[in-house]
Amino acid sequence: MPSFAELAARPDAQLDALALAMAAEFRPVDAAAVLAELDALGGELGELVAAAEPGPVAEARACAELLGGRHGFAGDREHYDDPDNSMLDRVLARRRGLPILLSVVYVEVARRAGVALAGIGLAGHYVVGHFGATPPYVLDPFAGGEPLDVRHPDPLVRPWSPHETVMRMLNNLVGSYQRRGDIGKAIRAGELRMQLPAEESVSEAMRADLRAMQARLN
Repeated sequence: MPSFAELAARPDAQLDALALAMAAEFRPVDAAAVLAELDALGGELGELVAAAEPGPVAEARACAELLGGRHGFAGDREHYDDPDNSMLDRVLARRRGLPILLSVVYVEVARRAGVALAGIGLAGHYVVGHFGATPPYVLDPFAGGEPLDVRHPDPLVRPWSPHETVMRMLNNLVGSYQRRGDIGKAIRAGELRMQLPAEESVSEAMRADLRAMQARLN
């Protein structure tokens, strides 16, 4: 699998590959096994979609039925801040995680079934939506795939790119590791953020944050 730096530089990088490469920066990851499980879930979803009424709402509901219902993916409310909840392989194995990682599972399983779900970064929450519907049909993976009413039009209700999504995942990890006093891993997450595309003002703020964390080790 390509390195995180290689994928961060590719405009066409897929979300699953980026998420796995990010996790592999912190510990060994069996990427082949994760991709195989996503493929299997995508096959199951394809069968559900084929048997359902056509249309974006039915496709989105099939995703929720499969992942939230049949496979029990939902939010980890007991250990929300655990760094494992930001690691795709661990979330896939435990069926528990942060909203953003559960959304990654939804998006990548849907992609394999030809369903155009996209991640949506709301203020303080991360969900998925099918933009083939008007307004977009939004699901909350943290709540087991429950439909979510969002104000539309809203500039936040738009498809997020893989790079934007992984940036937010790394923001979560920087904070999570800092709260645990693991400054070494917080610094590593901060370094990975710098490899992703960002506006200059955002990059400068991240550089300052990284310097502050590094100073704590000196």
